[in-house]
Amino acid sequence: PGRLMSFSIRWLCFVGLLCTAVYCSSSSSASGSNSAASTTAGKRVYRVGGWLPGTADEITPKLKPLLENYLTTYFQTNLNSSAAFKFVPVDYSEESYANTMIEANKLDFLYTLAGRAVCVEAEFGWIPVATQRADVLGIQTGAQGSIVFSLKSNTKIRNVTDFKHASIGIGYLLSSNSYHFGYQLLSDNGVDLFIDVPKVVVYDNDYMAMLTDVVKEKLDAGVLPSTWMIQNAQDILNSELLVHNPTVHTYEGEDYPFPSSTALAPQYGVMASPDVPWDVKSQVADALTNLTQTDPAAIAASAATFTMPGHYADVEDALNALGMMVQPSLQSWTEGTVSPKCHSPFEDILDTIKCPKGYVLQDAETIAFKCRKNGQDCPTDRPCLCRPCQRDLKVKVFPAKVVLGLVMALFSLTLMLSVCWVVPIQTAPYAADLARRAQRFARPIMARFTRKHRPRTQSSSV
Repeated sequence: PGRLMSFSIRWLCFVGLLCTAVYCSSSSSASGSNSAASTTAGKRVYRVGGWLPGTADEITPKLKPLLENYLTTYFQTNLNSSAAFKFVPVDYSEESYANTMIEANKLDFLYTLAGRAVCVEAEFGWIPVATQRADVLGIQTGAQGSIVFSLKSNTKIRNVTDFKHASIGIGYLLSSNSYHFGYQLLSDNGVDLFIDVPKVVVYDNDYMAMLTDVVKEKLDAGVLPSTWMIQNAQDILNSELLVHNPTVHTYEGEDYPFPSSTALAPQYGVMASPDVPWDVKSQVADALTNLTQTDPAAIAASAATFTMPGHYADVEDALNALGMMVQPSLQSWTEGTVSPKCHSPFEDILDTIKCPKGYVLQDAETIAFKCRKNGQDCPTDRPCLCRPCQRDLKVKVFPAKVVLGLVMALFSLTLMLSVCWVVPIQTAPYAADLARRAQRFARPIMARFTRKHRPRTQSSSV
């Protein structure tokens, strides 16, 4: 029996070790498949997504020299590292949507605008690594403003409150500087973009098309990033356009050098996946902050250099106010989904609109009919909205408890009226008889009382 027990224990130990080895092997292979970077010929390749207004063919020559060539050369030359970087253009089409690529573990870093950075941080836990300082015609800035503009010759729009009678273009659904901040400016001046403005056209990051439509008087006004306007349309801006609510702003102790109608957001930033090792994130930040303004990669990206990550509080507030960032519901909490989720720029814009309290969102057919009825000339290839939020005039159906309470209140009121009005009328004869008897009973008593206490008269002597 002793030998049998010893054999059994050894056999169990052997089986346990074997199972442990198999488990560890499968775990390591699974973790390898979800690693933060792909491996090519023994070299770790980090994939860097990047977005700018335009198509993939327009984005790539501007960002690839910086996010692929420069970073790879810096790591191999200055850090003696075998790591490499590969640029991937994102968000120029629905197939290249960055969120989908992040969920599929196809991106490790992301170069994007401030509104997009806030969404990626909230939804996926990515962290900002560095913020770009833009080189705008030889002037450096770490911030980005917005210009709300119309033609100087358009006499019906002289200030922001006149936008209640204007058609307006917005640039990109996830852009604070071509949408969110402009919405806030109008709202602060009593103009709701989706209640008061007769026509809103969404240009899906085709900024030049919006500017052209305003200049050709197909559109009354627009909202665009100020640095983009300075870089691409400075002559038109100075000669033909009226900037509404121009304000001098300060960002992190530095005066913003360009006109801006709204608050400021950080310039483009680089975000990093939580799966990327911390030392790699730090090295990428060092590489970007060591970028010089004369480097060909910096010139291609219109970047002077990079700094520590900027502050995104104003951007997040604007996203929440507009409803672009959807907070988790109670059901989401119970299901384990606790992260906010931003709307996709490729969604139907009607799905991204949050009407104010007391207003309801109309369907697409009703909105299109309203545009035609009001004579609004909408482009056929772009989303066009004509006051999509309408006051809610539906009769509210009250719960059964409320109805029962109202019935009981009416019954109580009726009962009180009957007691206070009908009963006195019916008992009036009895009350009069009772009053006469009381008078007869009290009369002799009052007479005796009067005689007893009557004052005596004194005769005067002559």
